[in-house]
Amino acid sequence: MESTDTPRPNSDYLDRLMRRGCFEALWPLFAKAPKPAKEMTESYSALRHLRPFMTGAKPCRVIHIGDGAHARTAAMFSLKTSAHNISVDPLLNLALVGAWRARFEVRRFEWHKARIEDVAEQLNAMPPMPVLLTFVHAHVQLDKILDLLRWNAAFTLGCCLPGHQFSQTRVPVQAGVDPSVLADGRQYQVLVNTQKPERQPAPSELAGAELPRGVG
Repeated sequence: MESTDTPRPNSDYLDRLMRRGCFEALWPLFAKAPKPAKEMTESYSALRHLRPFMTGAKPCRVIHIGDGAHARTAAMFSLKTSAHNISVDPLLNLALVGAWRARFEVRRFEWHKARIEDVAEQLNAMPPMPVLLTFVHAHVQLDKILDLLRWNAAFTLGCCLPGHQFSQTRVPVQAGVDPSVLADGRQYQVLVNTQKPERQPAPSELAGAELPRGVG
């Protein structure tokens, strides 16, 4: 008898996206992926789980960490939300992403071709507003990055490095398996910063500091 503990995979996210007007704009970025359906549903999972933290009356900023060369998650959020989106990845394809933004006249979409550690101070110095973070299979040490940034809520979707991609020191407000993500790695966490998100220590201040237990 088949277990019902884990929901069966489904195409809900992909079906929703393909019915939306933004699909035409998203396709040029996602079509370049080896598995476009996987990439689209992973980014949409981040959107679905962070949308409750976005209120129409108050602007917010979303920083997409490890967003890849094509900045796909930031692109999707830019088309489907009113948030100010910033993609951060050292492998960002500046020419491709810049041409895409110009072609579709996308607003509220910026980027840094850099490691998140190298731009954390700059991001923390931006005008105060609620800050959300996405880590869509980002190859970073999640807890270490959360310690660097000023943030309110975060979404992480793991793929191959659960010890790094999931928090070992914070209790998620939501976690589980997302059956609408068409990938082998469907596990996610939603985290809320229980500390007042004021100034965070600069990376130079944390240099040489011991990582939290369970990270490494």
